[in-house]
Amino acid sequence: MAPDDAKMAVARHATSKIRIADDLNMVNTLGFRGEALAAISSVSRFTLMTRPPDAVAGTRVVVEGGELKDISAVGCPCGTQVIVENLFFNSQPRRKFLKSPRSEAAAVADVLTRFALGYPHISFNYYSGKRLCLATYGQGDIIDTATIIYGKESRDRFLTVSYQEDGIKIEGIVSEPEYTRSSRFYQSFFVNQRLVRNFLLSHTLENAYQGMITSGRYPTAVLFIEIDPSMIDVNVHPTKSDIRFSDSQTVARVVYRGVNSALASFLQKQRGFQVKEEQFGPHQEPATQNTGEKVRYQTEQLPIRMAPVFNRTFPEDLQVRDDIVKDRPLSKNSFFQEMQLIGQVLGTYIIAEREGNLFIIDQHAAHERVLYEKIKLKWQNKKVFSQKICPHRILLSPEEEQLYLENREFFQNVGYTLERETANRYFVITVPDEPHTNIDQFFREHLDLVRQAKEEADTSFNIKEAAAKLYACKGAIKAGDRLTQAEMHQLLVQLDAADHPDHCPHGRPTYIKITDFDLNRWFHR
Repeated sequence: MAPDDAKMAVARHATSKIRIADDLNMVNTLGFRGEALAAISSVSRFTLMTRPPDAVAGTRVVVEGGELKDISAVGCPCGTQVIVENLFFNSQPRRKFLKSPRSEAAAVADVLTRFALGYPHISFNYYSGKRLCLATYGQGDIIDTATIIYGKESRDRFLTVSYQEDGIKIEGIVSEPEYTRSSRFYQSFFVNQRLVRNFLLSHTLENAYQGMITSGRYPTAVLFIEIDPSMIDVNVHPTKSDIRFSDSQTVARVVYRGVNSALASFLQKQRGFQVKEEQFGPHQEPATQNTGEKVRYQTEQLPIRMAPVFNRTFPEDLQVRDDIVKDRPLSKNSFFQEMQLIGQVLGTYIIAEREGNLFIIDQHAAHERVLYEKIKLKWQNKKVFSQKICPHRILLSPEEEQLYLENREFFQNVGYTLERETANRYFVITVPDEPHTNIDQFFREHLDLVRQAKEEADTSFNIKEAAAKLYACKGAIKAGDRLTQAEMHQLLVQLDAADHPDHCPHGRPTYIKITDFDLNRWFHR
């Protein structure tokens, strides 16, 4: 910038893009009120240095607490550099609301990570102290940038999205149906190059995967939506990150079709035959109502075979009484084990009879309850076991690394040992002694628990309780696993030893009871 422009840049509203009221309905820039630098410089010790390509010397502008201290010529590289120091030094009440340095660094890392994804043509280098946390090359390839941030194992798991309809264009990447996460954290949406939070976009993305991913799992996505600025309202929230669409139904339809087009191409290659377009597009469009931006979808479930999370051998776990029974007095209750076993149906439910009543037992929910209580008992007795593994290299995003460092004690308590190699690269030495196959995914599921704990800090959320539920769910028998008669009986014996055998840790019932009266009534006897 020239000297006059550099001085103007820190003046309030001087760079505003709004000249008339109607300009608010056609905002096509990230900022438009001309307040960003003015606001930052009013609560910090602020230095701006800038030099245009054709100038011999640059300009330095120094502002402290909103007061212009100096404008002078300076030797500096071409471009603009902004230095912000002692944030909120003159506003102690606001300074008190800052969290720990690691928490604030994690928040900065999250923003810069998403900006790196949103602007792959720009090179980003982020240092926390003297530690390099993020470095992207700025070569313009979104998959290369996503690989740097999400790890090299993700490179071949992304599908390219490119679709245009009704003047709306959608581009970006989404993950394969089998490459999912346990939270929406790995979804980033950019509307007219603006990073946004929008329930409609997340909901539409997830509905495009309906029938392909299991409940509680979420696709990874970086999607860029280009739309007429008059069709969006960016003034919904002061941060301009929450936006509202004037025609949410059209936006939902285009996003839905764009993502499904990418999924259709992927499935066609995977299966080796043509996938009919109507399975994805025109005949299963999202049906919105004018009562808001929530969208409902009617889609057919696609016969996609999901890869198993891990391979389990049942005899090791079920033919002998589990540690949960060994670690506590045997239950005097024999409600389940005295049932007369009839068999297993659909590879999912155990059918049994007792005192003239029929019982249908969900094998996954029942085993999940057994394992959950076993894990909690083990932790209560301060028995936390870890597995030593061949050192496994894991690449963390800047936000993930900050999150780990901030909560290192939790990771150690559940059995993790990590050693730092270089920026964002660690060796995993030990892992929790719980079932898993993918070390990277298992570690990131723990990061998701930490995020949830931060988001719900004012609630009764218990991170160790959530970890116990995670381990129990992963270790439990799955729907579709065939059990022998002996294995079914042993599961019922273990369920008798549980303190709360009627429901799984997530609140679902472990069984339903059908009386002879119910059966007679249904058959009109």
